[in-house]
Amino acid sequence: MKLKKLEGLIAAAHTAFNADGSVNYDVIPKQAAMLIKQKVTGVYVSGTTGEGVHCSTEERKRVMDAWVKAAKGKLFLIAHVGSLSLPDTQELAKYAQEVGMDATSIVPPCFFRPGSIQGLIDYINEALKYAQKLPFYYYHTSMSGVNFDMEAFLKAADGKIKNLAGIKFNYPDLYMYQRCIRACGGKYDITWGIDEWFAGAVALGAKSAIGSTYNYSAGLYYKIWDAVKKGDLKTSEKYMKKVCDIVDILVEFGGVAAGKAMCAVHGVDLGTVRVPLKALTDAQKADIVKRLKKIGYK
Repeated sequence: MKLKKLEGLIAAAHTAFNADGSVNYDVIPKQAAMLIKQKVTGVYVSGTTGEGVHCSTEERKRVMDAWVKAAKGKLFLIAHVGSLSLPDTQELAKYAQEVGMDATSIVPPCFFRPGSIQGLIDYINEALKYAQKLPFYYYHTSMSGVNFDMEAFLKAADGKIKNLAGIKFNYPDLYMYQRCIRACGGKYDITWGIDEWFAGAVALGAKSAIGSTYNYSAGLYYKIWDAVKKGDLKTSEKYMKKVCDIVDILVEFGGVAAGKAMCAVHGVDLGTVRVPLKALTDAQKADIVKRLKKIGYK
């Protein structure tokens, strides 16, 4: 399998839910159109932002179906297939390959966790045994509790995970990030995953980034990217302040629910969230829109 490195912004897509809690698959074409208009290059499906672990295996398969139908060939589609159940993960990975997704990704089990880097490699190979034709991006996040050094993981996994393409790096350690970029001769794709640290990652060599706020603010990040490349730190700082203002709102109101309210500014209604996440009231949604306007969000 020839590795192709990702470029640009990849949106970690939300999963839309109806008022009764069922998945609203009909909104996915509108989501795809919203992202294509903002020049996003790909979509990360059913990840943290997409509440993948809150959805059943069948729901996640139908979500894949809808994204392939709406955006295949227009956006690079990465399916997060991780779950606590190994058979479910295997089924989702196999389906991702069959239905035409472009890559898979996994957050490792966060209850009974892999106890070593070799244990993690063994788990990934077992999870992906029916999806060997798709590139694989390991999802490294502090939320999982699996906190191995990723440079050591890449060196150990090199040649051992046949379809390893890189890492979705959602970890607050730019030193480790730089080491991963250089690991194994720089062959792996280390895509950045913390939106509020975006400018720093670009300055250190990031060529792609996966994040939730790219759903509704991609243009802002492309301005930052351009400014950093030009060495225009003043402009980069100006726009990163807006990024932090947006993230402040997400932190205050709950990241996933508030992010859905921000997508509504683009005319895309993604509905509610699933418990234990807390749904927003209409007043809170209106307050979010008001605050976005105050910080000059367009």
